[in-house]
Amino acid sequence: MLQDNYTQDLPLFKGVTVKYFRENEENGNLEVFIEMPVKEHRCPHCGHTTTYIKDYRLQTVKDLTVAGKPLIVTVRKRRYICKECNSTFTEDNPYIKRYCHFPQRFYLEAIKETSDLQSFSAIARRMGASVTSIIRWFDNINYPKAELPSCIAIDEFKGNAGGEKFQCNLADPVKHKIIDILPNRDSEDLYKHFLEYPYEKRAKVKKVVMDLSTLFRSVAKKIFPEAKIIADKFHVIRVVTNSLENVRKRIQKEFHDTKRKWFKRSRQLLLKPEYKLTDEDKIELNRMLISSRELEKAWLLKELFYEIFKEKERKAAKHQLRDWLLLAAELSVPEFQHCITTFTNWSTEIANIVDENVSNGFIEGSNNKIKVLKRISFGFQNFRRSRNRILNLI
Repeated sequence: MLQDNYTQDLPLFKGVTVKYFRENEENGNLEVFIEMPVKEHRCPHCGHTTTYIKDYRLQTVKDLTVAGKPLIVTVRKRRYICKECNSTFTEDNPYIKRYCHFPQRFYLEAIKETSDLQSFSAIARRMGASVTSIIRWFDNINYPKAELPSCIAIDEFKGNAGGEKFQCNLADPVKHKIIDILPNRDSEDLYKHFLEYPYEKRAKVKKVVMDLSTLFRSVAKKIFPEAKIIADKFHVIRVVTNSLENVRKRIQKEFHDTKRKWFKRSRQLLLKPEYKLTDEDKIELNRMLISSRELEKAWLLKELFYEIFKEKERKAAKHQLRDWLLLAAELSVPEFQHCITTFTNWSTEIANIVDENVSNGFIEGSNNKIKVLKRISFGFQNFRRSRNRILNLI
């Protein structure tokens, strides 16, 4: 049993006198009794000094756990009386502030816990505080508007906070840092948010990365006149692979059950780049392509599209993309009509991928993390709390 009956200084209790430190054998708690050393105090009312003690008051508070055991601290506070103005006041204590129920380090540890992927309820349960207290302390956090970096990634995610279904995520894809979370994706609100920055700061943004969203592109062109808009490579390639998948789904409906199931199980062979195929994979792929002329055309378009990103110069990539669009129109596979329309409208932004080695990879990963946080927290109704939690987490 930890017990002593003499005064000592402990690192956890700097500036105060520890009268005893012991373990309670009944409940296993660690119990500490502390008080301030007697010294001369200045009256906050008249400014005169006094050493006259009027009475004592005991306050029991819960501290952080030590070696897995709860630490219960009893604080003996003195009330002094001023002989000049006859007023009373309580001595200042560095361990716990006036009107507080926990020491300062307890509050700081609770806020620090919110930077981990866990709910407020889990934090409150582990620390032995109420959920409402944890939330109230956390709501005191205020993240100011961040500075705009030279490269911005923008994307939306389903947050269901503040009465809006979608929120907007702004991130720095180079430094892998979230800049801000916006309450919705409406163009008017996006304009309002960015126009709060002076033109000089907006002009410093040189790159804006996004998926194939015409809304984000129209906002970026007007707000960041000096920026180059770059389409996200993953979303661009996914348009092509989705078109190929739609061709496969249409073709396999014409087959009998055995062949249709084989087509479905072997769909990864169609999506895998040709240079990654083994000899056995190529044999299986040829069996699939022989089954349908249109499927062979779709697979060829997919492989030729990969060749665009092997170019080292933007001009050559844009020229090759134009040739690919002409070929796609000539082969006239119905499912690729969407690719032709989309890539015609986004040809400049797609060609910019070759020059710039940036993508929406980080922001997509942060969106997944936000979804996990939202799920374990059973959602957020308060947008400000949701924004602060995300910025504190990522």
